[in-house]
Amino acid sequence: MPVSSSWPLSPDSIRFFVPRFASVQLSTNPLTESLYINGMGFYPNADGHHMTRWEHDDHLLMYCSAGKGWVQALNERFDVNPGSLIMLPRGVAHHYESDPKNPWTLRWVHFTGKHAQDYIANMGLPENGYVTAIGLHPKIISDFDALFTVRETGYSMKALIHASQTLKQSLTYLALLTTSQTQQARQPIDLEAIQTIMAANLNQDLELDDLAAAANLSKYHFSKRYKDLTGYSPIQHFIHLKMERACYLLDISRQPIALVAAELGYEDPQYFSRLFKKVTGVSPREYRSLDAG
Repeated sequence: MPVSSSWPLSPDSIRFFVPRFASVQLSTNPLTESLYINGMGFYPNADGHHMTRWEHDDHLLMYCSAGKGWVQALNERFDVNPGSLIMLPRGVAHHYESDPKNPWTLRWVHFTGKHAQDYIANMGLPENGYVTAIGLHPKIISDFDALFTVRETGYSMKALIHASQTLKQSLTYLALLTTSQTQQARQPIDLEAIQTIMAANLNQDLELDDLAAAANLSKYHFSKRYKDLTGYSPIQHFIHLKMERACYLLDISRQPIALVAAELGYEDPQYFSRLFKKVTGVSPREYRSLDAG
């Protein structure tokens, strides 16, 4: 069980820890052994809240939605403001403290599991990035609040499994936010603007030169930075967007495949079909015959 700060709870605060017998079950359950919750809480306007841990046996995620404070980890101090995400992995000694004049509002969760570190790595945080400014997002707050429904269930295993699965989804959502923002800071591309150009040109070809020029970068630097952000080269991603559109057109109409190809800028329907199969794994004709239920 995690070590609590013992901050005195106010009537609208939450502190909940998973007892050891339930943690043992979660650690061996095939649905949760990869990642499961150990505890969670909500500290609004947490005046006087502070904590020091020299030994830290699980992972701690905190999100500040109001007020201020600071975190010290590995002898480095980080300011915490509204929209700050705090990620303190297992083994990192730390101290954190709420601002006495403008105390923070924190939601937090302790978690562990065989693949917990993989979920953290997937978030793409910068090295020693224990505090990351990701902004205020209602979904993050609602995801935390969804975890709190596990309380008052009598340590129901089904409720704890559900909460752990909810946390997995929350961490992968946070990965979308943190990876985009930290990569964007290092490699400034207006990704939304570039993808808007792609979406507006699905009916024709786009050259790498055109996209690089829109980003005011050389082709080499643009391709490298785009792949760092998305995992795909620009043209590969553009083709994927075209094939997504092709699937939609095949779903909503019975028009010949040659016309679908032409609508996406492909004069050769056979080339379109080969490209479609390479991306989706099936030909356009096979895709149309699939029973999606």
